[in-house]
Amino acid sequence: MKQNGLLNLALKQVQAWPIQPCNDYRFISEEFVIVRSVVGMRDLNSSLIVFGQPYRLTEGRIVHLRSGYVRIRANLHDLTIKAHQMVVASPGTVAEFVEMSQDCELSMVGIANSFMEGWQKEEQLTAYLQGRLYLWLSLNEVIERRLETIFSLLWEVVHDVPFPKGTVQSLISTLFHQIAYLQQNGHSVGHAKYTRQEEVFNRFLGLVNKYAIRERNVAFYADRLYLTPRYLNTLIRQVSDHTVMDWINEAVIQEVKIQLLHSDKLVYQIADELNFPNPSFFSKFFHRMTGKTPNEYRAGK
Repeated sequence: MKQNGLLNLALKQVQAWPIQPCNDYRFISEEFVIVRSVVGMRDLNSSLIVFGQPYRLTEGRIVHLRSGYVRIRANLHDLTIKAHQMVVASPGTVAEFVEMSQDCELSMVGIANSFMEGWQKEEQLTAYLQGRLYLWLSLNEVIERRLETIFSLLWEVVHDVPFPKGTVQSLISTLFHQIAYLQQNGHSVGHAKYTRQEEVFNRFLGLVNKYAIRERNVAFYADRLYLTPRYLNTLIRQVSDHTVMDWINEAVIQEVKIQLLHSDKLVYQIADELNFPNPSFFSKFFHRMTGKTPNEYRAGK
């Protein structure tokens, strides 16, 4: 049976479920969550998380895996997170949970953008809140102990009464300083330190992931990056060997595929939701991009 299309996964949803938001393994509010063990997620998994169902994260996540492994599909790319690794995923990330090993153990923090309002934000935290940060990091023994110390401090202070928001914000800032250090010192799994052009490219991808469903004009993205359309096209081609429109179309196709694979919506309904002028134009676009009609793609999967 197909799931209900692409679902949002938000902290407010978790609080609405008839569960205990805070126990020995988790602390959940509308703006902040910390999970100190996979035990704190088990009853949530049966209520909220469906394996094989894609979710768009309303709030970002920072996940540190201490043992075992987790298989996910992030933005339609398969990823296996192993022990002694960390993933940092901005709000807006599309994640699908595929498998979790029996010996999996982890810590997790989730932060709503509103929680950090009024706080001076360094570059990595700003990138995270703006939806343009996705990192997969390897951890050595020293770094892993340091991160566990930060997580432990967060766990302790969130239980203070009254809630010490400023202290929690400060510790989150410290965590992102540590994440920046890891990225800058070669701990990324599959990514080197970014050049200036690559930084612009990553900002561009963040905008595309956020707006491509309704904004498919090069000038829109160039304006938000304070560049001319011509220069943006040149830069994106130099960094990626693809044009701006290639990336916009790819983001749209990703959204279409998710709808086709995980909903029972008719083709004309998907075309309308994704702002295509008519179903015929939509089908021709999809065929040009994939070599299949929407119905052929759905049937083949």
